[in-house]
Amino acid sequence: MRRLNLKRAPAVTQAMGGRRFLCALASTVALGMLLAPAVSATFHLIQVREVYPGSAANPGAEFVELQMWKGGQNFVAGHFVRTYNAGGGVVATSAFPANVANGASQSTLVLATAAATEQFGITADAALAPDEQLSPGGGAVCWEEIDCVAWGNFSGSLPSPAGSPVASGGIPDGMAIRRSLARGCPTLLDSADDSDSSAADFEAASPFPRPNSAPPSETPCASTGQAGGGEPAHDEDRPQTSLRRKPPKRTSDRTPTFRFGSNAADAKFECKLDRKPYRRCRSPFTTKPLTLGSHLFRVRAVDHGLADSTPASYRFRVAQPG
Repeated sequence: MRRLNLKRAPAVTQAMGGRRFLCALASTVALGMLLAPAVSATFHLIQVREVYPGSAANPGAEFVELQMWKGGQNFVAGHFVRTYNAGGGVVATSAFPANVANGASQSTLVLATAAATEQFGITADAALAPDEQLSPGGGAVCWEEIDCVAWGNFSGSLPSPAGSPVASGGIPDGMAIRRSLARGCPTLLDSADDSDSSAADFEAASPFPRPNSAPPSETPCASTGQAGGGEPAHDEDRPQTSLRRKPPKRTSDRTPTFRFGSNAADAKFECKLDRKPYRRCRSPFTTKPLTLGSHLFRVRAVDHGLADSTPASYRFRVAQPG
């Protein structure tokens, strides 16, 4: 076999070295793609399930319970619950210090004050601090900018629609507000249980915090268990939505255009901008003139009455040109 004299073939050596580098780079990229964790829908499909503002006897014993309505939503490290006073002012922000272990659908997560963990005998998944940040008379709680609930005499604005407050006279002493599961499948939390109206979605209930270590008590619907009869729609039956064109994360265009599509050929679409409700739209969709600042666009496909339970979303900022 002929041996290559490397000292006399620098060009060949350089070419072979380049090919080795490209092969190594391609292998590294491929391996990274295989090992990279999923970044979509790992904490988005969570809703506020229960809020307890303490009692007259123990006002500092407060907690907020969240619940997953799909599996794999336990990557919550660094994500937060924010509380508001009756006028919409931010009172406090409480973040999860780490992911939680149980990511099964219907799993719950509790942020609680030290007084609440003692009163209810639980180990919280994250601290709710400081004490007495939830007023029974009026306020609101939001999970990131994804889901909010308001109660009592709340009159401010929130990053996600909350509609009319529940418990308009204030949360009764010693009671919590808890999300109802009546819509969709009535024995578990699903996307149908959120109508963006606190008064319609929540009701007063005895406090019952369930940290992530507690196994879910909700059960899947039987084929005739859904209100009105019939089997509830599974996620695989619903259309999927994809954003195909969007503005830059920072843009001076005050009327940006979005293009979107779906895996369902006959799907219709509903668009939502910031806190406004979903409205029928079609691709391409151009917004009305937007104010300067941060905006959130969402779009979901609807096919034969079934809406995508994980709408496509995109956050961007409109800035002054230049």
